[in-house]
Amino acid sequence: MRAVSATGIALRAVWAVLRQNRVRSILTLALCGLGTAGVILAGVLARINLAEIEARMRSLGGGLLVISPNKLPPYPGRARQLEHFISLSPEDGAALAAELPEARAVVPLVARDTTVRLGRPATRVRLVGTEPQFAEVRSLDLARGHFFTPSESQERVIVLGHAVSRELAPQGVRPGETVLLAGQPYTVSGVIGPQGINFAGEDEDRQVFIPLETYRKRIANRPWLTHLYLQLAPEADSARVVERVQQLLRARHGRLVGQVEDALVRDLADMAAQQSGLRTTAAWAVSITSGLLLVLGAVGIGTLMLLVVRQRRGEIGLRRALGATPLDIAVQFLLEGMTLATLGVLAGLGLGLLAQAVASRWSSVPLGFDAALPAIAALVSLGVSVAACLVPAVLAARLEPAVALRP
Repeated sequence: MRAVSATGIALRAVWAVLRQNRVRSILTLALCGLGTAGVILAGVLARINLAEIEARMRSLGGGLLVISPNKLPPYPGRARQLEHFISLSPEDGAALAAELPEARAVVPLVARDTTVRLGRPATRVRLVGTEPQFAEVRSLDLARGHFFTPSESQERVIVLGHAVSRELAPQGVRPGETVLLAGQPYTVSGVIGPQGINFAGEDEDRQVFIPLETYRKRIANRPWLTHLYLQLAPEADSARVVERVQQLLRARHGRLVGQVEDALVRDLADMAAQQSGLRTTAAWAVSITSGLLLVLGAVGIGTLMLLVVRQRRGEIGLRRALGATPLDIAVQFLLEGMTLATLGVLAGLGLGLLAQAVASRWSSVPLGFDAALPAIAALVSLGVSVAACLVPAVLAARLEPAVALRP
């Protein structure tokens, strides 16, 4: 009963403090709220980072190297006709598969932007010409139908990405339907499930796939490739294989010592680690900013309570003269300060939960609700606030009645 009465008195006192110091109180509450919300957001970003990296690494189906044409160096006095070398060919893929025992599969692909149409609806897509092994190398999950097979390597069949299927038809395109690609009809053999953004920043849900031979005969008979995917055996040393691939391609393309490499070899595991490092840095930046906001909020509460102690010296002296102990005074001001801090923390929890919902909504990996993050944020915020409120509470308790009542 006494605790309830003390809490009611503290709430009335806090309300009086808020009314008398509106600007300072609002700023203090805002800093506490933003600090609490920032702690939650930092945790959410860390969870999203870890979940996306794990999902992408699982989707690779093992170690995967990506071989791409390098950009052409600028030559003075000559206009650049292309942005990259055109020496990467399907024959390179066959040579790598034959000479590298660590290679489980080598899959060529060529890509360009185009439009796909189903009746009147149309959408821009990234068209990829590749081989049937691509689905296995990338561990693609098909929501409907199947990826094209070796027997369909010269047929007009197409596999749609998740977003492309939804944009062409509200309920999604079904296998067996016909879409127009470059003005020609293609039969849909399958629809891929949601994939998200890949390591190159491309939306894989906006891709469509056709057989490489069909691409060459009906779209563009290009003599070069956009990429080669090289899947490694589980026991392979990726660093050694990367060096070996570069040596083989340099020899095949006649590159001399000192010349710019005409093909780049990248390990997607290293790219994943780099992206993870960037996102971890972002999470740390949010954490540090949140910590600073929490400290500023705590300092604001402490400063505000010091001001309140100075304004209420007469009240403190009167209570001491009537028999209140130093502990009673300390508990009163500590409770008032913590009540003010709790209001800011509650506002921050609401803002943080909203940020968590928004971040989870826009993440490519679904995340469930994590009650630990709000709990940790609240405990950290209240702990810092307790430390800040102790100083004015102790100063108020040490005031002697004679000194406090002195005008």
